[in-house]
Amino acid sequence: MNSLKRYKKWLIIWIVFIVFFCIILIVNAGLIGQFSIYKILTHNLAIDTAILFLLIPVACIIGFFIGGYLFTPLFIFVHKKILGRNLIYGIKEIHKPKEFKGAFLSVLFPALLAFNFGILLSDEPILHEFLFSDTFMDAGGAILQILTLVFLFPIVSGIAVCVFSATYFLLDSGIEYTNKNQKKVIRGSFPTEVRSMGGFYLYYLKGYAGISVVISLVKLLVSFFTTIGNVGGAIFFINAITWPLIPFAITFFMIPVNIIQDWTYESRKAFTLKWAGKFEIRGQLEDPLGTNQ
Repeated sequence: MNSLKRYKKWLIIWIVFIVFFCIILIVNAGLIGQFSIYKILTHNLAIDTAILFLLIPVACIIGFFIGGYLFTPLFIFVHKKILGRNLIYGIKEIHKPKEFKGAFLSVLFPALLAFNFGILLSDEPILHEFLFSDTFMDAGGAILQILTLVFLFPIVSGIAVCVFSATYFLLDSGIEYTNKNQKKVIRGSFPTEVRSMGGFYLYYLKGYAGISVVISLVKLLVSFFTTIGNVGGAIFFINAITWPLIPFAITFFMIPVNIIQDWTYESRKAFTLKWAGKFEIRGQLEDPLGTNQ
């Protein structure tokens, strides 16, 4: 009951969002009718879309555990043995937050990364031939891309969370490092830094999943709306309102991952610290900024 109370706010927000999303699908289906577009699933576009979006949280939870338990040791190895020459490592004591906050923002960048992967794959002719019925292959390229993107959402969302999950494992463990012993720092030509290992990886992942994804998505949507410009006003209006918000919709679908992340905090932290110990990372950093020298 305490766990349910901790996540009550975000569970309510998530359920309300799911209901609202399903209502939009029902309205859209009533306007455009039933279409058999994909070669697989139910051959009903509205039902297929609902299935694909509802699979997103399932795929993300699976990706979270696979990525976290598979890539966390790898990330520690790469940083310590390859990138970490002349760096000093330690562990800062971190505790689970008293309140569960920031669920949306913590999965926003994984959602953007999922879009990045999806857009890169959505224009592949091989995928189009695999997914779409022969009668639908004559639709505009932007329409095929959009519908391919929809089909890929569970897959690319799971992959994106899989990639990000190890950074959250590392952040929650408190592994940090300082460069105070590097020659360029000792000479005074470079400032002393203290950074978290998880933050190091998170910085580059956020950069890759940032503004370029938004630009690519805008280009795709402009092409899509140009292609469907001759459809009925109501259909065009619904698509014009919903599609620019889809990145945020994917983010909402990912919220259960953040709940799982918080719920498994202690076990994940113990796992990560166990691997940190195998790479001789233990104890707190002493004088990390070198101010006592």
